[in-house]
Amino acid sequence: MKIKQFLQLMNFYARFSPSYTKIGYFSRSVLWGPRKRDDFTGQVWLVTGANAGIGRSIMETAASNGARVIAVARSEEKLRDAIASLPPQVAGKVEPAIADMSLKSETHALVDKLAGAGITLDVIVNNVGVMLGSLTLTKEGLETSFATNLLSHYILTEGCLSAGLVNQGATIINMASGGLYKWPLMLDGLNIDDPALYNGKMAYGCAKRAQITLTNHWNLHHKDCDIRCYTMHPGWTRTPGVDSALPGLVRYQGKILRTPAQGADTAIWLCANRPPIAEGGEDVLWFDRKARSAHMFDATRSSRNSEAEVISYLQSMASK
Repeated sequence: MKIKQFLQLMNFYARFSPSYTKIGYFSRSVLWGPRKRDDFTGQVWLVTGANAGIGRSIMETAASNGARVIAVARSEEKLRDAIASLPPQVAGKVEPAIADMSLKSETHALVDKLAGAGITLDVIVNNVGVMLGSLTLTKEGLETSFATNLLSHYILTEGCLSAGLVNQGATIINMASGGLYKWPLMLDGLNIDDPALYNGKMAYGCAKRAQITLTNHWNLHHKDCDIRCYTMHPGWTRTPGVDSALPGLVRYQGKILRTPAQGADTAIWLCANRPPIAEGGEDVLWFDRKARSAHMFDATRSSRNSEAEVISYLQSMASK
């Protein structure tokens, strides 16, 4: 590694590690005080990417606190193993739902299955996500991280809302990450299918940035039903996905990366407390139980496309 790159790396870790690792979590949690047990009895939660990492932690916590959880994952074997590892009284509250969220067809089928079973939801956690180093297309011809990290979230949630499967007073969580801080809202970063133009971190970050657009859109159109949507940042959390996509981060920061439960904390807190949605103003990213600016750099405040253009694009891509 060149000296300049090393110094840049050290500057990066010195700037962000105190906030996004366990260090930041523990320093802020001191101010939260003891947490009472949340009661989700009678609620129905749907959690995507539930077989591992943050999704698995949300699944377990919700079920432990009384919720019926529909756990969604691509791998039936991994999902059933995850459920089987839970205490029996918790596992009994979890129902597996197998769907590849990179595929429009399987995401639509999941919505249809919920509708056919007459299931209505109190919480949707759009947690599933991937970061890829090279261009990969789904068998439907879409760039995989766009399809998984954004389009599936739109199809699933919009489908449930349109079909009347989301209860009044429900909560929707979009799981983002710090990957969005570098990129403005722009269509050019979504669904890149040209290998010469593809940048995995950009594709990931642009999809995560666009999640805030979904949050704003759903809050605007469903506030009369008291449906509240939040985009949140889990901090730097050690998950199988991070191990695979960011080995350098794990190599240098592994011992202080957050646990999945710590990464999931704000999602659980948001569902239990449902803080008011601020209208207008700057885009918000919830992190460690607080609404914070979604912009770390001034350059991302100027969107290259409007929220309406992004929503229109997702609508055009979401058809069966």
